[in-house]
Amino acid sequence: KNLVDYLLLLAKDEAAEVPADLQRFQEVLSPGISNIARASYSRLGIRNDANNCYANVVLQSLLSSAALVWFLRQCSPPDASRPFCNCLFKLFKEFHTSKPDASGAGCLNALAMPELRDIICRWQRLGAQQDAGEFLLYLLNGMHDECKWKVRAAEAAEEPEAADNDSKDDSDWSHLVKYNCRRMESRSAGLQEDSPIARIFGGVVRSLVRTKGAKADSACVEPFNHLLLEISDPKVDSVWSALAAHCNPEFVNDGSATRRLKFEAMPKVLILTLKRFNYSLDKQGRGRASKVMKPIKFGEKLALDRTWMVEGIQSPEYIITAVICHHGDAIHGGHYTAAVRYNSEWYLYDDTIVRKLDHREVGSLQSEAYLLVYQCQAKIDFRP
Repeated sequence: KNLVDYLLLLAKDEAAEVPADLQRFQEVLSPGISNIARASYSRLGIRNDANNCYANVVLQSLLSSAALVWFLRQCSPPDASRPFCNCLFKLFKEFHTSKPDASGAGCLNALAMPELRDIICRWQRLGAQQDAGEFLLYLLNGMHDECKWKVRAAEAAEEPEAADNDSKDDSDWSHLVKYNCRRMESRSAGLQEDSPIARIFGGVVRSLVRTKGAKADSACVEPFNHLLLEISDPKVDSVWSALAAHCNPEFVNDGSATRRLKFEAMPKVLILTLKRFNYSLDKQGRGRASKVMKPIKFGEKLALDRTWMVEGIQSPEYIITAVICHHGDAIHGGHYTAAVRYNSEWYLYDDTIVRKLDHREVGSLQSEAYLLVYQCQAKIDFRP
């Protein structure tokens, strides 16, 4: 039995008697787990024997998440029925027990681990491309599914103020509230999912639709574990302008309504995917893929504008901890590398090559940056 078993037990019944072999987690979890902590793993390269550079950079970048590393350490003894957690537990353990050689170098043959090899084979059978962004989400969703529990959606009483009782729909997924002197019909799933992975990487976005002539706005509340940012617009030249465009109002329903996104809750680890790969039809109606090569500026720190947040919610201040880069102008080819923060230093991971980076070198990756990982200083309560 490990931490996942303890959390699932609490989610099922908070008053349940905790078995003796799980009681050790009660005291450990009570103060919360630091999202950012001092790194102590060995900086090792990973062999690229099967065009697996996309997987290598994802694994190197996830090591920068102290909360995820802590969680995986508690997944001991490993459970074969949870292959994703089991795989990353064993792999990350190698980084914390293996040591570089006398020259300071060292690398792992990650594909020699049957657990990782099985996960990659299963992913490839789905027809997925060798895309680092897709593989990252595949790992996060896999871990989430293995340790998730059901929770009830927030009750209407938790909204700013209840509206007049003129709503015909009394289901637990629709209710009316007042919002800035205008009624809003808010919808969300009655049963939602939570997990330690969602506590680290998960946020909540509210999509607000305003239709001409309607008495109430319509709001849909949805979880997210990454943000896909459109960067093809000529006006977008930075992460900030991409986020602004992401949150700007847009016309929907043939121009009869406007939709705007606002963040209701922000993740402790924020993953931004720059949409560098576009798909379009040529004059003959055939699909064509192209890559957006222009530089996108990003800073060491990031705090979202208050106008992008739901009223009363403040964005945390993030620091960048990893940059995954795609090199090459072809969508079905190229090469991946990762720049990862290790405490106050930066290191470049290019498969088996590991070298220290100057801060200015990190800032020069604007044309290659594909995935950006930001983290905020916070305590995470994993308990249901």
